[in-house]
Amino acid sequence: MCNDSDCGRDSENTRVNELITKHKDQPGGVLNFFREYMEKYGGLSGEIIKRAAEAFDREETEIEDLLYSCNILRHATPGLHRISVCMGTTCYLKGAMQVLKAFCGELGVSPGETTADGLFYLEVVRCLGACDFGPSVMVDNEIHPHVDPTRVASIIKSYS
Repeated sequence: MCNDSDCGRDSENTRVNELITKHKDQPGGVLNFFREYMEKYGGLSGEIIKRAAEAFDREETEIEDLLYSCNILRHATPGLHRISVCMGTTCYLKGAMQVLKAFCGELGVSPGETTADGLFYLEVVRCLGACDFGPSVMVDNEIHPHVDPTRVASIIKSYS
């Protein structure tokens, strides 16, 4: 039994240290650390970014820029589920605009908006890193490859 007010913080520190150790000396370790952290624990605090910057010998601003450009870090995302439609060149050429229009139609929102029920937030991103599988859509942290407009309703339904 823990009576110390820092007890919960100790277990969080341990989890963060374990993830840092796991990814520290790997190629792409910084991104992999944050992806795993987000998958397991959700949002990122400034403290986690600061600790990772120190552990990976980077500036905090460099880490934040990296996370924003890779679409990992975001300010509070409205909506329970975040739908990201890739508009990178490959996805765009393979029909991503039609996929985006289908999401807008099904959800009744434009990119950057949240559905009235608060379930979905729709956004456009420049690259999901899944170019071979375009058009690609990411819902939360799950990539949906080769999406065409006929699949949009079933993707939405699977998260409702």
